Amino acid sequence: MLIAIMCLDKPNHLDLRMATRPAHLVWIKANVPDGVYIGPLFDDDGETFKGSLYILDFEDIAAARAWVADEPYYKADLFESVIMRPSKNIFPLT
Repeated sequence: MLIAIMCLDKPNHLDLRMATRPAHLVWIKANVPDGVYIGPLFDDDGETFKGSLYILDFEDIAAARAWVADEPYYKADLFESVIMRPSKNIFPLT
């Protein structure tokens, strides 16, 4: 099942994101399930990091929660909020 995971950073925590980023990238490469999308979310300027967005394939929502709990940004307490919802890719439209 595809799970959309949107993680928003706590305000004024860019330093923590940048300090944790090397561990995050190594972890993602070693632990990424199949999916559609992995990438940062930005502020309105299109450059300032504000969070992370994942759309990945998990067995169920519990597996997605367990995966996020091991994520270095999550462990560093970077996120103000984490929203997870099952989703479905309907693109390309037929």
